[in-house]
Amino acid sequence: MMKKWRLWGIAAILPALTALGAAEVCNCRFTAGQWNPADFTPVKSSRWEYIGSFKQEQNHIVNAVPADADDKTMLNTRAGETYAAMIFNKELTGNHTISVTMSFDYRMAPSIVIAEKPGSNAKQYPEFRTHYEIVLYDQGLNIWRHWFVDGKQVWKKVAFLKAKLEPKKNYTLIVSIQYTGRGPVMTVSAGGHSFGVLDPELPKSYYAGIVACEGVNRFYDFKIE
Repeated sequence: MMKKWRLWGIAAILPALTALGAAEVCNCRFTAGQWNPADFTPVKSSRWEYIGSFKQEQNHIVNAVPADADDKTMLNTRAGETYAAMIFNKELTGNHTISVTMSFDYRMAPSIVIAEKPGSNAKQYPEFRTHYEIVLYDQGLNIWRHWFVDGKQVWKKVAFLKAKLEPKKNYTLIVSIQYTGRGPVMTVSAGGHSFGVLDPELPKSYYAGIVACEGVNRFYDFKIE
């Protein structure tokens, strides 16, 4: 009887273990030689012609920034030259949680991006259309929604949380998207802080990725569950 019970117990547990494994869409560490850039698509912003990129460091990736610009300049007049973004290639549908360990060197602004399928510019380079940037910076967390009106990109801050966050310190930014009876809910947390927003504009199908902008931003991992 004991042997039969043990076999039944294992048989009952295995489906649950399989389900747990299937729930993990992506678990990527941006350590040199331990991730595949082909799993991600670089995407530009329509706000600038500049096409940014990420550089590989030993245990993270960092956005390429102009060597002759200081921190304050990159935050303002040369912000466009710091912009780099990429999305994970798999389109997501429904409830998911995205988490990224990140840091900023000065004030801002590493982000998780939730985007509808990108379009392309005149040179056929992938370019964001409607998307959300969930931003971590020295004064807290912001959620920005970007969309287009008459072919021009516009944006609006749809939610925010004020908090003191430190430069050159690693934070894990977590974005959870759930479709409830009340509508789509986005919950954001980092550094012991958490808040949420009910936003009917959230798409049911979307891509998730990262954005670096307005300074030196470092990314250490990327997970989707």
